[in-house]
Amino acid sequence: MTSLPYMQLYVSDYLADTAHLTAQQHGAYMLLLMNYWQRGKALDNSNERLSHVARLSPEEWAEAKPTLEEFFIVEGNLWTHTRVEDDLEKIREKSAKASFAGRRSVVARGLNERLTNAEQSLNHKEEDKEEDKDINKKELFVDFWNVYPLKVGKGAAQKAFEKAIRTTDADIIIKGALRYKSDPNRVPGYTAHAATWLNAQRWLDDPLPPRNLSPAEIKEKELQDAKAKAERERVENETWFREQEEAKRNAVPPPAELRELLRKSFTK
Repeated sequence: MTSLPYMQLYVSDYLADTAHLTAQQHGAYMLLLMNYWQRGKALDNSNERLSHVARLSPEEWAEAKPTLEEFFIVEGNLWTHTRVEDDLEKIREKSAKASFAGRRSVVARGLNERLTNAEQSLNHKEEDKEEDKDINKKELFVDFWNVYPLKVGKGAAQKAFEKAIRTTDADIIIKGALRYKSDPNRVPGYTAHAATWLNAQRWLDDPLPPRNLSPAEIKEKELQDAKAKAERERVENETWFREQEEAKRNAVPPPAELRELLRKSFTK
């Protein structure tokens, strides 16, 4: 994947989550996040290669690794970061939808131009249509490939995709791939190859069944739930105070006679 021009950084969340890190661990964690973002996929720690990414010696890495692992879902050598994956997914979805709409518009304009050209021969028109179909297939596959969560077996996936769109609209397949990618019960290490997913027509599948969360996922979920609760309480408190202030401003003072009567009652 081409590196993206900028990386989302949620400063308040970052500082809250990393208050226990040393300066060295802060630097290592940021380098891991930036490498993750630049490559657009989970980190591979085969042969402890992430120590080089984090610019740490083997001894420093051995000491920092248990702390840094807490921010990731670790499955074998694969380190997955929930927040980064969510941000990457949003950008890929936006890019894929814009690309898909733009390419459809280009194809439609091209067809209209050819229909208005009365001088073309019938054979020439048929050749153009076939050429457009081939180009459109490739462009639609690019849209599918950009959103599918596992970038393995691209050649086989393209053949399976071209076969699938003979009977199913490409837009339905791409939306199914987006649902599969964003399914909270999908385990990255057990994601189906694209060709397998296409040949099984899995865009028709129901959401994956619930699974047991790993300790890291449970910790992340509890953290996000606590943040959401705190945000709800903050909004509720602000709303209550605004309502009280509004009530004070709109309050009608009692008549002068009643105020005088009350004053006399309390001064007796």
